[in-house]
Amino acid sequence: MPKATSREANTIPLLTIAIPTYNRSAQLGLLLRALAPQIAALPQVELLISDNASPEGLRCRYIRNPINLDADPNFLQCYQQASGAYVWIFGDDDYLFPGTLNCLVQHLSGEPADIVYMAPFGFLQEPNERGLANPNPPLFAFDNPAAFVHAVGLRGDFALISAIIVNKNLVESAPHPDFTLGYRTQLLQLGWTFTALARMRCGLVFEQGLYSVCEFEPRRMFDIARVFGVNWALAAERFIGRDSTLYKTILNDQLYSWFVTNWYGMRRNPTIAILRDPVGQMRPIYSRLPLFWVCVWPILAWPMLPAGAWLFLWRTIRRIDLALNRLRYHVR
Repeated sequence: MPKATSREANTIPLLTIAIPTYNRSAQLGLLLRALAPQIAALPQVELLISDNASPEGLRCRYIRNPINLDADPNFLQCYQQASGAYVWIFGDDDYLFPGTLNCLVQHLSGEPADIVYMAPFGFLQEPNERGLANPNPPLFAFDNPAAFVHAVGLRGDFALISAIIVNKNLVESAPHPDFTLGYRTQLLQLGWTFTALARMRCGLVFEQGLYSVCEFEPRRMFDIARVFGVNWALAAERFIGRDSTLYKTILNDQLYSWFVTNWYGMRRNPTIAILRDPVGQMRPIYSRLPLFWVCVWPILAWPMLPAGAWLFLWRTIRRIDLALNRLRYHVR
């Protein structure tokens, strides 16, 4: 049976790692074997598992739902049940390398951070098949939300749930809309992410090395333009506020980061996603932003050959931008 939790011992964990899981026992087992020795050595870290896996002898809290929840309600349950000062919701098929928790606890125990981004790298068969694991990757610190948004966009995006750690104390102390508004958007987690971002005083970005993300089944069987275009903007409006300058920053960076990074590959292989009139869906929201027409519209609408050439140009610009960003904000 699971051992006593930090909550049961009347202490508040520094960090809760919450794993929503469904029907992935093999992948979850691999992750838990990597987590077990790290959790055992760090009593200030709580492990919460939500669904149907029973790890023997691992200090954790375990929730078995009476029915199969959809992804968004399960994510929300993980957030609500987490008792740590910081909450890290981690994918059940992703992998956390040895030394990761020591690195995190070291930095989260010091000056409080409001939001942390962990840059991912991918794997297909073995978690470190690319040789990028690093228990002490470069760290970057930001005191400006717009600069933090840009840094995240250069390395990934806010939608990857394993990439974000939020200060739950900060989120819960701030007025915000009900997170259940995110049901059926595929982006419910942006509720607490954007709430923390709107009040950010200190944001940390860890470069690749601490964990890897399974890319074995990259299918996204939902309407991509609806989720990452329309629903993204809706989440920003709800939790950032349309009158905030940060709202425009978030929309611009979504164009510059997510669509530049992902859209062309989905056009080339439409079996991995649902593509429904991306220009028509996004135009009412993004058409006032010059970046939509200069950067994203050609990738969405042009024939594949010129769209690919345009994509190459923007990816080159992003590589230069990332190099300059690393030089400017590097902490360690």
